[in-house]
Amino acid sequence: MTTVDAGSKATASTVAGGAAPATRTPPPSAPPPAAGPGPLRMAGAIATLLVLFAAGFFVYLYGLSHVSEARAQSAMFKNFVAQLQLGTAPVTPYPAGQNSPPLAEKTPVAVLNIPQIGLRDVVVVEGTSSPDLTLGPGHVPASALPGQAGVSFIYGKVATYGAPFAHLMRLNRGDRFTVTTGQGTATYVVESFGTSASPAPADADNRLVLETAASSFLPGSAVQVSADLVSAPQANPGDWPPIPAQDSDMAIDAADSLVPLMLWSQALLLAVIAATIAAHRWSRWGTYLLMAPVVMALLWCVYENLAGLLPNLY
Repeated sequence: MTTVDAGSKATASTVAGGAAPATRTPPPSAPPPAAGPGPLRMAGAIATLLVLFAAGFFVYLYGLSHVSEARAQSAMFKNFVAQLQLGTAPVTPYPAGQNSPPLAEKTPVAVLNIPQIGLRDVVVVEGTSSPDLTLGPGHVPASALPGQAGVSFIYGKVATYGAPFAHLMRLNRGDRFTVTTGQGTATYVVESFGTSASPAPADADNRLVLETAASSFLPGSAVQVSADLVSAPQANPGDWPPIPAQDSDMAIDAADSLVPLMLWSQALLLAVIAATIAAHRWSRWGTYLLMAPVVMALLWCVYENLAGLLPNLY
């Protein structure tokens, strides 16, 4: 007679009754680490940032640069009018004497009024480099001041920073306009037209040449309007300094704009990296609110110096 163990009987009865045998549940495994952004996703993000940067520069040039120019014009006009009233407006290339430095660039030297093309009380600054012309029309340093005996040159932008000379070629022969300096108000009459390749004919010894880019889209040359002085010419002290290379027509001011552009670009890149890290480790919206003004200010400085690499008359 076979003896059956009691534990074996219990197990057999359990299996016979259809209940599953007890098993040990394995511990849950740790979730796999999140995969970083792939090369394609990173390339797409970089491309998007570049497109946004280019679009922002376009908006700055054609939508916001005039704000900077208008603000500068307002401040300069008030100061220059005060100088005219006090008789301290500069009229010589060396205001403090022949042994002093020449007239500083961006110094207001005249007020231009050409109502036929919508220019009223526009301040003309000394110098015609690209940064100079962001403030308004510029007087070529090597030429006489408007109203003085001799030939004077004034350059102006055609498309950006208020585009003061955008409609320059709408002037007609016989149109009159005025320029006010520390020596009084001079009256000019439009006489001839030309280009940088074929300059406007010289009809008189005392005249003013207005010049801007030939096109508001990828300009490659300049156009000119020559006007004869019909009021009494003022004394010309002479000895005007030679024109710097960056002040010639259609010049690009790489010397003064490239280094600041690189520095501001590096500052912008560091700010973007800092904002990205802070957004991941801190509050995303808090970071955006804190860093957005900083990034916008740095972008403005980058765009401002990037514009200096465009032709000065543009």
